[in-house]
Amino acid sequence: MMMQLLFSMFSPLPSQMPTPEQFVQAAAAVAPAWGLKPVAIEVLSHSENVVCRVGLPDREQVVMRLHRPGYNSKAELESEVQWVASLAEADIPVPAALPMLNGGHYCPVEVGAGPDREQRMVGVVEWVEGSPLGGPLTNADKGVVAHYATIGKLAGKIREHHTGWDPPKGFQRRRWDLDGLLGPDPLWGRFWEVEGLSNSQRALFNEARNILRHELSELPKGPDRFGLIHSDLHLGNLMDDGDNLTVIDFDDAGFGWFSHELACALHPGVGELWFADARKALVEGYRSVCTVTDEEIESIDTFLAVRSLMIVGWLDARPELSAHQYFPLVVKGAEAAAHAVCGHS
Repeated sequence: MMMQLLFSMFSPLPSQMPTPEQFVQAAAAVAPAWGLKPVAIEVLSHSENVVCRVGLPDREQVVMRLHRPGYNSKAELESEVQWVASLAEADIPVPAALPMLNGGHYCPVEVGAGPDREQRMVGVVEWVEGSPLGGPLTNADKGVVAHYATIGKLAGKIREHHTGWDPPKGFQRRRWDLDGLLGPDPLWGRFWEVEGLSNSQRALFNEARNILRHELSELPKGPDRFGLIHSDLHLGNLMDDGDNLTVIDFDDAGFGWFSHELACALHPGVGELWFADARKALVEGYRSVCTVTDEEIESIDTFLAVRSLMIVGWLDARPELSAHQYFPLVVKGAEAAAHAVCGHS
């Protein structure tokens, strides 16, 4: 059967990047490493990674992810597989990574041609039925509130799993600590120096950064407060099949404060009318699984402000994303958060 090549218009790529057609061709080229015989490949989305649906005989399908160059090393990606597999063993709903014929889980592939050519690491995971609860940046649908108790329970189970799991030798994941979030070279970029900002915005963001750095430096970092987290548990990374939620996309997973996890889940609701109800449900769900102090819950506000600022740097570095059209709104939200941190009226 001749394979169909389908090119999604979900997120057009700029000229300095490989085209959707070239990503599909790269996916087809590497599929045999998993013993896959695709009948159709479709680009579903392009965010941190290019995500393809790979259709197989007998109506089966899997997800192939072509990872953004330079974000995760192969060792970090293999460590992700180890952690996610251990979460599955603890009955946390996550997609399983599919091994290659050689037993590994990732291999490199060249994408594009000429000056646009780049190398990406590729992995394959099982298909998850359903649709995302929402988007990564904002969501006006108050219907998501009904899911926040479950989201809290999932975040709590991930936390509880960490307390009883010893990472294997060689395990490598990034650290969402003080430097990773707000250091001289944070993981999501120097948001206070973004080119599109005015001088007053840069000054405001840097002032807020310094205050938040002090607040983070005061937070405990013992194993009861700091450990392995998903660290991007927004509505777009929760698949709803009508009955259950599945956690997807562990690309940002690493070591961080557990309250940072809760802020990531809540952040799409900042400024929405349903935010207070979602926060209440999230915390109740979380506390049904974990023992958490009031002080730790209060620190969610600090991490909400941190995330508002971080996203400015993240989105500025990714002009190819369809979400980049919302960059002015992201900056506006970050300004509001920064003014609140700085105590401006």
